[in-house]
Amino acid sequence: MPRFSRRLLVVLTGLPLLSACFRIGPPSSAFNGLYSTSTGTRLQPHPIDYNGFPDDRVLYFSSRGAACPVAKPKFQSTAMQSGGRLPSLPGILLIGADWGIDEAEIPNQEWRQYELAGGSAAARAPRPEALPQSDYYTDPFYLYYPVVGISREQAAEFCRWRSRVVTREINKDLHHPDSLSTDYVRCTYRLPTEAEWEQAAALSAGGSTCLEMPLRVEPRAAAYLQRRSGSRTDVACISADIKAYNATQPLRSIINYDQAEPYFLRLATPGYVYQGPSNAQGLYQALGNVAELVQEPGITKGGSYQDPLAACTLKARGSYRGPAPTVGFRCVCTVSYPNRK
Repeated sequence: MPRFSRRLLVVLTGLPLLSACFRIGPPSSAFNGLYSTSTGTRLQPHPIDYNGFPDDRVLYFSSRGAACPVAKPKFQSTAMQSGGRLPSLPGILLIGADWGIDEAEIPNQEWRQYELAGGSAAARAPRPEALPQSDYYTDPFYLYYPVVGISREQAAEFCRWRSRVVTREINKDLHHPDSLSTDYVRCTYRLPTEAEWEQAAALSAGGSTCLEMPLRVEPRAAAYLQRRSGSRTDVACISADIKAYNATQPLRSIINYDQAEPYFLRLATPGYVYQGPSNAQGLYQALGNVAELVQEPGITKGGSYQDPLAACTLKARGSYRGPAPTVGFRCVCTVSYPNRK
């Protein structure tokens, strides 16, 4: 029986999909499940099986011993929270009365679904010269790492494609596919405005203003971290070094930025999109990891894994000059009923 990819996998009706083999945890390269976190449609599987360590079991942040109060991080479902005008939508968290935002940066896995949906593969594929590693987009190790190496225009086209797919699926599910029906729902995905991005990102991680939290690294993830960091150190040595590191009861920033840390935690690429505590609203990696595109041309928000901490703040702006290994995005969604007066 298949494993499902989400803590609570929700179909477009908002009802839980239950299974005796239901897996509790976010999607990862090891357990990516059956359904897209962007559209709710059936996933097209990766042609190469991944047999490595699960992304979500590598780093464990804890509120115990934190320097400031930290609410227990809570996982959100893939569905929009109830309330407001919006129906349940995959991957979207309700922020305003009539709009929501992706809980995570768009990962390679979801971009692959878009690329496989048709059209010119060459036009949709990330730019090879703008990837952090040559196999970053093609190797299943990076399935749930943020898609990078794409242009602003490509991100906008992804949003338009997602709008069409989700609009079709949600109307089918609600039994009013007739586009002239008064109950016909139109889902519109787009890049967030800078103001929207700041509103969503302003809610502090784990319900706290802490930037550092106690961290435990899983020693069994030594081979995973060897790959992620690009280290040439032997796996057994990395495992021993992880155990020694854990014994110091370390604090680490919850933000993926260019920080001083042990060699096995360094990032040769952006990191797993569901890493670390979410903010109080359920948003992951709003600060750091990859700088995120917004509607306003020429700027990015949030900073990246290659930036100093000062660039990974709510009000900081980065510059966008084209596809880069440090730039990704997430979508905002609004819902309208075009046939209602």
